[in-house]
Amino acid sequence: MTGHADILDQRESLRGPFTGALVLHLSVLGGLITYAWIAGHRESFGDPNAGGASVGIETVKSIPLAHSGPENPVAHDTKSEVPQPPPKPEQVKREPPPPKDAIALKSKTAKQLRAKVETQPQPRRFKSFDELDPNKIKSQQAPAVSNPLYAEKSGAGLIGMGANTTLGTRFGEYSQRIQQLVTQHWRTGDVDASIRTAPQVIVDFEIRRDGTIGALRVLQSSGISTLDFSARRAILESSPFPPLPQAFERNSATFEIVFELKR
Repeated sequence: MTGHADILDQRESLRGPFTGALVLHLSVLGGLITYAWIAGHRESFGDPNAGGASVGIETVKSIPLAHSGPENPVAHDTKSEVPQPPPKPEQVKREPPPPKDAIALKSKTAKQLRAKVETQPQPRRFKSFDELDPNKIKSQQAPAVSNPLYAEKSGAGLIGMGANTTLGTRFGEYSQRIQQLVTQHWRTGDVDASIRTAPQVIVDFEIRRDGTIGALRVLQSSGISTLDFSARRAILESSPFPPLPQAFERNSATFEIVFELKR
C-alpha cells in the first residue's frame, strides 16, 4: 500500500501574486506622480497668503452712476427733429351772456361777470366763401381739356392719336410732341364757315428715323374735300418731325391721327 503524499509538502508558485502586487504598487506610484504634476501646473486664484485681514465698509443710500463716451441715439432718449404741431390751446368754458330782458340783481360781482362775458372772443360769421378764404387763387381762363389724347385748337377742333400708332404708350412724350406740331399747323379757314361739325378724318403716315415722313394716306374721309385736304396739309407742313427716340428699335414708326372739326 502506497502512502498518500501530503499537500503541504508540495511547492506553490509565487509568480502570480508577485506580479499582481508589483502592478498594484506601480499603479499607485504612477497616480501619485500624476497628481503631483497636475498640482504643480494648476493655476491658483487669490492671494496665497490671504486670511486674517479685515476691510472696513461704509453704507450709502445711493450710488451715483457716471456716463462717459458718445451718446447712443438708440439707447437714450433724444429730441425728435420732426416738426411737431403746436399744442392745442386750452378751451375755456364760456359762460352764456344773460338775456336782454333779464332783471339785473344788485350784486357786488354782477358787473365783474358781465365784463368777463363781454370781453370773451365771439365766433366770427362769414357772409360768403370768398370772405372765408381771401387768399384763394382765382383764374379767369376756362378749364383745359382733361383727356391727354386730345389737344384743342381755337377755331379748328380736336386732334388725337389713333389706336394704330406704333409707339403706343411707350414713348408718350414723343407722341405728344408730334400731336402738338400737327395741332399748330391745322387750319380750317378753307372749310365752309357754315359747317360747324363734321365726321372725323383719320390720317395714317410714317415717320422715319431722321424725322422725315413717308407714305401718307387718308384712312377715313369726312366727306368734305376741303377738310380732308386741311388734315393732310397740317401733317405735311409739320414735317420734318423730331428724330425718333433712340430706344425705339425700328427705323420707322407709323402714326395715326384723328381730326375732328368743332367750331
